[in-house]
Amino acid sequence: MDEKVAKTPRPHMLDADEVAELLRIKKGSAYEVIRKINAEQEARGRVVIRGRVRSDVFDALYFPEAD
Repeated sequence: MDEKVAKTPRPHMLDADEVAELLRIKKGSAYEVIRKINAEQEARGRVVIRGRVRSDVFDALYFPEAD
């Protein structure tokens, strides 16, 4: 049997422009949001990329009802 398994979309990296658009804030404020999330992720021992944030982590924090 060749059943198709539904895959969850792979998280991608959001940049400041995308964060600003999603939250309807200015780009400078979006960088602050990214720095805050990345600091929390680094404290958990995860590797982060400056100026970007994983979409799944961002969504879990700012849009939890979507899960």
